[in-house]
Amino acid sequence: MFRLVFIFIFVLQQVASLAQQSNSLYLMHRIPQANLLNPAVQIECPVYVGVPFLSSLHLNLNSTGFSYNDIAMETSANFPSLVLQMHSWDYLSGELHYTPVSFGFMYDNEQYFNFAWTERVESKLFVSKKLMSLLANGNTQFVGPGMVTSNPGINGFYYREFSFGYSYELQSNTLVGLHAKVLFGLGGVFTRRKTIDIDIDALTYNIDAQWNPKVDVSYPLTVSTDAEGNVTGVGASRFSPLPFFLNFSNPGFAFDLGFIKPGDRVTWSGSILDLGFIWWSGKSSRFSNQGHFIFRGATPDDLLDPAAYIDMLADSINNQVQFQHQYSGFTTLLNPKAYLGATYDINKNLQAGAVFRTEWYPGRPVMGFTLLASAITNKGSALSLTYTIQNGSFANIGAALNLGGERFQFYLLSDNLLAPFFPEKVRNANLRFGFNMFWGCIQKKKKVKKLTSGCGCFWDMSLTEKRRQHGVKK
Repeated sequence: MFRLVFIFIFVLQQVASLAQQSNSLYLMHRIPQANLLNPAVQIECPVYVGVPFLSSLHLNLNSTGFSYNDIAMETSANFPSLVLQMHSWDYLSGELHYTPVSFGFMYDNEQYFNFAWTERVESKLFVSKKLMSLLANGNTQFVGPGMVTSNPGINGFYYREFSFGYSYELQSNTLVGLHAKVLFGLGGVFTRRKTIDIDIDALTYNIDAQWNPKVDVSYPLTVSTDAEGNVTGVGASRFSPLPFFLNFSNPGFAFDLGFIKPGDRVTWSGSILDLGFIWWSGKSSRFSNQGHFIFRGATPDDLLDPAAYIDMLADSINNQVQFQHQYSGFTTLLNPKAYLGATYDINKNLQAGAVFRTEWYPGRPVMGFTLLASAITNKGSALSLTYTIQNGSFANIGAALNLGGERFQFYLLSDNLLAPFFPEKVRNANLRFGFNMFWGCIQKKKKVKKLTSGCGCFWDMSLTEKRRQHGVKK
């Protein structure tokens, strides 16, 4: 297990150009999809519709620990120095969000409604610095106090999201917004974070470890066991596209909250996203074990051949830790995200801004900070340049392009333009693009009139009509 997780992390970091969420979109309120990151955002046109199947595509990869160069330039002898720069927990994460259908409309001068259907694939591979230190430096460092940490693992899900949004303008011109989101899980794997308690014998250096691992899976599986009920093999059932993509047996619910408060020059905004859960009840399995294993610990001599030590440790764990299987549903929480941003209007066509983003990963928050400068045309097109600090990386120069805005719009955003040219150096890269259509922008140069009931009631009449009814002449 330890060796497999170790290899998996480092291989993925070598083959991926690693990345982050598109922070620049959060401040670009002329793009309707900014509402995905802040439900208070309202469009300037009466109606928008995302081009069917091309409304939004978002790709995001992210490494909190290393870039490719960090791995490639380290030899086994320098591996301890690589571990030294790790955080207490490090993650390799990825997101693919595809929005085939989205639309929104202004009901009146204050109220805005919108809808988005999004297919979301998200994964996070995580590992503890303490475990990596055990592999890199041996167990002599833990003689006496021992070591307590949690297991490494992977959380990966594919789920469908139907988002119903509402935004309202208060009398103070402050906008407040809400998304109510209905979720349906299609497939996933969830590694429960369980404590690993390791004691090291001061004389023999033997490892005595207690561990109760649990892994939940939602996907049709074929599981074989021996006479004692221990899992001997796991395989995926034959993939059937129609039942898989039309699966509505794993329901969930989530909501987002947001606000936008304008001022004379500075506009403040904030949002909290993905407060919710999914109940995985269809074709769900749980693998668990009351783990206890003993292994002859590494001595200074073992460090001369760390690869052999890792092989021996992995074989020992495989032989002594046996998993049990049961069909059981489980619940997973989404990873909440929070944004706080501000924009400053330099003049009619120039704007500067900043946004701070936090996402709660398993074990710790991961934060980022972005500065933005935008040039905006009178008809709504815009070009923005961004600079982002995240994951200990300071070389993140991005750009956002928004073309059109009265009838048709194309937008393209990335927080790291250097990623395609220096993939071996980056920890962050992303891409988002899409197309929108608008109705009523040209005619709307003034605010939309509030819809009335059409009942002919006195309170619905204009001042002129009220005077006429009471016989008051002009």
